[in-house]
Amino acid sequence: MKETEKRMKYYNLSENIIACNNFLPKKNVEELYTDLLNNRNLFQLSTWNDKIEFFSSKCGGLDFWISNKTIENSDSFIESLAYWFIHQGLHFYARNNASKVYEFLTRKLQWNIHVISYNNGGYYNWHKDEKNNILFTFNLILNKSNKLKGGNMLFMDNNKIYEVENKNNFMIVFPSYISHAITPLHTEDDKDVSFLEQRFSIQFWVSLQ
Repeated sequence: MKETEKRMKYYNLSENIIACNNFLPKKNVEELYTDLLNNRNLFQLSTWNDKIEFFSSKCGGLDFWISNKTIENSDSFIESLAYWFIHQGLHFYARNNASKVYEFLTRKLQWNIHVISYNNGGYYNWHKDEKNNILFTFNLILNKSNKLKGGNMLFMDNNKIYEVENKNNFMIVFPSYISHAITPLHTEDDKDVSFLEQRFSIQFWVSLQ
């Protein structure tokens, strides 16, 4: 099956986790890369418990936040991803194929956006997104270069670990109580790649208004 034929088709990674390969049309992916490039100066070292750290026990990457937004007031392409994530197609699929926790997506929602860039040596250790009344995490992965190896996503659901190969234009949504991680990334020559060749993770942390 051609990649274009797989576009926008949801499937269950597990009972509580929904995924989608080739989530955005190619034109929108390129627009998203342009948006990332325009916001390049926003990527900073992560802050953990008021301490700025790089390659901490939690994460090895650079990040920035867009906070306290609602679907009605999005103004950049990164922010407009809310319209793609919380879509009637997802509502229909979840209603017929996923756990009842997804019924919360029919309520009025707000979200915070966490954007992370991973280069050589980057990773995200095991954690949950259970804070600030977060209900779900939507995560879009961008990684159009083949220079970075690793970066697979790990999820722990119902006492089983699921692994998803690092993919470009891959979307996944899961409840905040799901433990997850990202395996370390590396290059063959152990050197960093250019900005647009990095692995990007665009996370929407969704809560009720």
